[in-house]
Parts: sequence; C-alpha cells; structure tokens
Amino acid sequence: MTVSPTKPLAPTHLKYLLSLDLITRATSAFADIDCAYHHAVYTGSRQVAGFWEYLERRHPGIDAADLGEEDIGHLYVAHHSEQAAAPYAMIRLVVQRAEEGWVHPVSDRLLDLWEDHYRRLGMADPSLGRGRPELAPTDEVIDLLVRHDACLDGRPLAAPVYLDATRKGLPLRLVVSEEGQANYLIQLLRELIPVLPRYDLVVLAHDVELRSDYRTVAHVLQTLGAKVARFEVPRVPLDGVRRSARAGGWEGYTLDAFQGPLIERHGLAAFRLGLRLYLVAGLGRTAQQSFTMQHLGRWVRRAERLLSERTGGGVDVGPYLPRLTGGQGYADPYRVATALMSRDEDVPVADLLRLVTGGSEEQ
Repeated sequence: MTVSPTKPLAPTHLKYLLSLDLITRATSAFADIDCAYHHAVYTGSRQVAGFWEYLERRHPGIDAADLGEEDIGHLYVAHHSEQAAAPYAMIRLVVQRAEEGWVHPVSDRLLDLWEDHYRRLGMADPSLGRGRPELAPTDEVIDLLVRHDACLDGRPLAAPVYLDATRKGLPLRLVVSEEGQANYLIQLLRELIPVLPRYDLVVLAHDVELRSDYRTVAHVLQTLGAKVARFEVPRVPLDGVRRSARAGGWEGYTLDAFQGPLIERHGLAAFRLGLRLYLVAGLGRTAQQSFTMQHLGRWVRRAERLLSERTGGGVDVGPYLPRLTGGQGYADPYRVATALMSRDEDVPVADLLRLVTGGSEEQ
C-alpha cells in the first residue's frame, strides 16, 4: 500500500515507510526480494484522481513549484471539506489521463519533496514510488478472478464488480462501480497478479484500518496459488488522537517541522537511526502512545550512543536474520529494531547497525 502523493508525511506515514525500509534492508540480506511500491498504480483511484480533479476545478494553473509540503496538505484538507464528493462523471477524464501516465504538477512537486526526505533519512531507495509498472488490463484481471470463483462480475448487467472472499467469512468488497470506476484494490491486483509466478512469498504491507481489505486481497492471491503474509502498521496518535491526514492535525508534526534542531544537535546519522528506533521499536506494533518531540529526542540521543559504541564487525548477518522473521519468511522490522539495542553477545549489533543505516557515517 503506497502513501498517496496528496498530503504531508506525518509520523504514521514515516513509521510505515521506515518499517518497509527495515524489511527491505534486512530481508535482502538472506533472500532475493523486490519491493513493489509505485504511486502511479493508484493514481486512477478516487483518493488521488478526485484530489486532482479538485485542483483542476478549484485551482487551475496553480504554480506547484512554490508549494511546500504543508501547503499541499492544506489543499488536500480543503478538498475533503467539500460538502459532496465529485461524481465519477467529473473525474473520469482525470482517471483516463492518469491511466496514460499523467501526474498532476502538485503531486509531482510533492514526490520531489518526498525524495529529498528519503535521501535525508537514508532510505535504501530514495526514489521510492517513482516510475510505473506494467499493469494487467482490468477486464483480464476480473475475468481471471471470475474463473477462480474469487469475484462477482456485474458488468453484463451494468452492475458493480465485487471481490468475493465470503468463504473466509469476509464481506463482498466492491472494486468497480456500476459507472466503471475502479478502486485501489483492483489496481493493486493489476500490478501483482502478472508477477505472482516469480515469487515464493508475497508480503502485503498496509495500515491497520485496511485490515479487512487486505485480508480479502490475501485470499484472492492465495486462490491464485500464491503464498501470502500480511504486515500491519498502526496509525500513530498525535495529541492523543488517531486521524486521517485528510482531517488535518499534522501541522508541526511533519519532517521539516522537527528534524532541523535534532540534526544540528546530534548529527544526521543519529537522527536517522533514532527516528527509526522511536517509530518502529519505541511506538511498537500498536502505537498506543502519541508521537512527541520529547520522546523522539530521547531516542535520537540513544541512537547517538549506539553509534559511538559500535565496535567490531565483519560478521555476515545473513545467517542471523532468519531468526527475526517470526516464521513469516521476511525480517520483522520490530524484531530487527529491538535487536539493534540488544546486549546479548550472540547478537551482531554492530553489523546490524551497518545494515540498517547503510553504513553511513554522514553527520
């Protein structure tokens, strides 16, 4: 599940992205992996195309180059404040353009800002989300699912299309409306189904609120013969409240809002590691506590000590990392993050730190 390029990166998004980064770095040490993360896959969904239609209608000719991340976030909040969502007839043209590869300049600007963030955070792939994969035609995907009894196809009757995981006790999930509007789930399947034969395991990463959707997707992929695991990330509370970015409340909690003083005081390497440790290990699997600058500062100081104490090394961590999979076949980022703070002599902490930070000593 990609973070749609419509909003600022708040702590929830950063927890998700840095968890994916840990999964990618650690799992690649003992397995051949690919990370399927493309923003363009979902640009035809209402969440993105609806925002773009709003920008074209309400802010034609907007100069995206002058916008900051929070400026774009305020536009996104204003879009969702409209009393009624635009009917599909109004966004159909935008969806068609998105299917052809067009990206609204505001989202393109946001992706540039995010790439700067990814580089500053030391992400393994600083251009994460750029590019466009080959997608299977929607009609072919639906026909395949119908043949495997994983879909109810109402197209011949001008009715909706539903994913069918009722055998797993899950409700039918609409994926194409009677008007022909496809949602993000059918786009996801268009990306994944063509490449399923290449892989022994598919790991679906998503936030907790989408659990039902991704249980349905997992069932569909399993019906097609894939082995599937799911990795969930909770929303991080801000001031005691869990809310979607469309509701606002992220002001002062974006990366630009809090990174400067911490990097100046403790160095970039400590900030990178401390933010990972805090969001992944400190807030844990459930993120019950709110994100605070006080706690982030403590974790950055802890990361600074870890980096200064790092000695030894030269150990191949590949044989060790499968212990951190929890039997799921991929490195669990929570287990990796907590292992970095272990005092157990059997844990190759120095080499794990090099793996997680990419060996960067940049200050």
